[in-house]
Amino acid sequence: MELKWLEDFISVAEKGHFAHAAEARFVTQSALSRRIQALESWIGTPLFNRSAHPIKLTPAGEDFINTARNIVDQCYEARAVANEYSKIGKNSITISSLHTLALKFVPELINSWHGVTSPFSTLIIAETRAAEDYLTSLHNGASDFFISYHHDSISFDFDPVQFPSIEIERHHLRPYQSIDSAPIDLREDGFESIPYVAYSNTSFMSRIFEQLLGKARFRKRLNIVYRAALVESILAATQNGFGISWLPETVVPGDPAEQGLRLVPSNHTTDLSIRIYCAASNGNPIVSDIWEKLKQPD
Repeated sequence: MELKWLEDFISVAEKGHFAHAAEARFVTQSALSRRIQALESWIGTPLFNRSAHPIKLTPAGEDFINTARNIVDQCYEARAVANEYSKIGKNSITISSLHTLALKFVPELINSWHGVTSPFSTLIIAETRAAEDYLTSLHNGASDFFISYHHDSISFDFDPVQFPSIEIERHHLRPYQSIDSAPIDLREDGFESIPYVAYSNTSFMSRIFEQLLGKARFRKRLNIVYRAALVESILAATQNGFGISWLPETVVPGDPAEQGLRLVPSNHTTDLSIRIYCAASNGNPIVSDIWEKLKQPD
């Protein structure tokens, strides 16, 4: 039995709908269904009446839901306690971040914070997690901040009162190809197949493309030749001439030619901001000082 099965179960019970729960859990509906079925197989009885709309808990599900919540809460509380041993020092903060942002953007951001509060050390956690895992980390104090990309078409299921956020920077997501490859044609009336370097279906970026390219006539010409979850892998494949990809400015700053890339002319670009989240209940004075600085306009 896996902890995420219990979290899936709780989400479906609260949403009353597999599709809505899958969206909140940042997984496909089929993956969520398989995990619920695995939990029901482990327990030995159905937990949901799937013929009801919205979906209802079975008597066994009603009896199990509080136990599931307690198990999840206790696991994260225990992790928070154990996490205290990983703190660098007394005056330290912990930042959870998407891997791509942790490479360059986050160190530069932290550098700008020094001098606005007492000296502090920083622990960076850049792991592949679901959004609700980052939320839980903020809630139980395992993380002081969460830094992520943000797009207007995709919102995290965060309570803005309990978990306020601030936009740090606004970037763009643009199409690029290798500077050594023949120019790619994205005209709507084109006919040639387009080699495409795509993000994994469960990644945050892939959800943006459902919005960005949903009505693009050239989309039917996209031929996926490489797929990965990490932006750095997408960048490397593009630099090596695999095909076209859409990349954020955080990995292609300045002149694209300096990284062996060419910007592909297209109207299919979009804004992509970077936001930082914290828990309103966080009592760390260093976190409070940093948050006040972030709220001030440049």
